[in-house]
Amino acid sequence: MVQFVNVRELKNRVSEVIRRTRKGDVVVTSRGKPTVVLHAVADDELEDYLLAHSPAFLKSLERSYHEYQRKGGVSVETLLARTERELERLQR
Repeated sequence: MVQFVNVRELKNRVSEVIRRTRKGDVVVTSRGKPTVVLHAVADDELEDYLLAHSPAFLKSLERSYHEYQRKGGVSVETLLARTERELERLQR
């Protein structure tokens, strides 16, 4: 359930508004217009959330996908073998 609060209410009741994010997103408005969405996130979800909302990461992911479509990929076995060889090289 999405809830709405104005900036003044947020300022006066920060802790309460943060608790309300457990029930759903909270849209903060300024002069009646939405400006910010507060979204609760658990420790184990933070990295996924940040990556999913990172324009740089999403652009890199898209570039990688297009390269994969053009050049193809490698099997998991090949990737593991290459990784093991590289680790052995680095440990010398």
